[in-house]
Amino acid sequence: MPGMMDKGSEYLGKGRSNGTKSPSNASNGHFSDESGSDDEHDVGMRVGADYQANIPEFEPGSSRYTEKDSGGMLVWSPYHNIVDAKLDEYIALAKEKHGYNVEQALGMLFWHKHNIEKSLADLPNFTPFPDEWTVEDKVLFEQAFSFHGKSFHRIQQMLPDKSISSLVKYYYSWKKTRSRTSLMDRQARKLANRSNQDDSDEEMEEANPIEAHDSDYDPSKEAKKENPVEPPAPGSKVALGRREHHTLQHRHHQRSRCRPPKGMFLTQEDVVAVSCSASAANTLLRQLDMELVSLKRQVQNAKQMNSGLKHMLDSGIEEFTLPEVKLH
Repeated sequence: MPGMMDKGSEYLGKGRSNGTKSPSNASNGHFSDESGSDDEHDVGMRVGADYQANIPEFEPGSSRYTEKDSGGMLVWSPYHNIVDAKLDEYIALAKEKHGYNVEQALGMLFWHKHNIEKSLADLPNFTPFPDEWTVEDKVLFEQAFSFHGKSFHRIQQMLPDKSISSLVKYYYSWKKTRSRTSLMDRQARKLANRSNQDDSDEEMEEANPIEAHDSDYDPSKEAKKENPVEPPAPGSKVALGRREHHTLQHRHHQRSRCRPPKGMFLTQEDVVAVSCSASAANTLLRQLDMELVSLKRQVQNAKQMNSGLKHMLDSGIEEFTLPEVKLH
């Protein structure tokens, strides 16, 4: 006991020396209300029912788990005895004839314990859940997603009649077909490709201002290049007017001319040959295919010859070397 009293006095002395108030006003670990606001920040053990966690009583077994606590319901589980071809045929029939989606069709099959015949017979007895997403809702979702990204709580502010689970479910179905069905992305891609093509055309014109393109062939310009016209006298007004008209016409031609896509090269002879008749295009393509096949055959023959030569070299060159002759 004296030792404990000494330790207590040392603790109180340290508390006074550090400028903290002694816990003399406390009873059973609780500070009194008269201690003021400064006592709330004092260090002390918090003991009592107010500072303890409420631990529920132990319930052995699985009786404490209910259907509400378990979450969702299992709607599909794969079965190894079903052939993939039959499963695809069943899903296609459920989608085309009865209007089911993939999840609903698989849920019906799972309900009938993977029996395809019973599932097909039971499909007409139920009306599938309709698609609750209208065109306006889909456009609003795309706009909200472009603004907020994957923040579905903010997207829900633009679509208040949709739940978070519905937004997440539609997001994953929309994400798979986004590159094929999104109208906004398709229009944006067209505008981006158009701007990129214009920029590439301008860069090509700046890099090669004199080099002519295959699609810009003009016989009159070629004739003018071969027979250049001497510049007129500086005092001639008619010559200046003609020159200004020519420069304006050249600028207009630069803007209005069409170029083929990047990586495609056309010649005037090919265009004339294709456009002369309806079957000319197929004939020309067939000839190109035959040339390609013949080139592939040549490549294959060259590979076979190289393989044979390599096989001959693997056996060594001893049979090709001359016998040694010793001179006396």
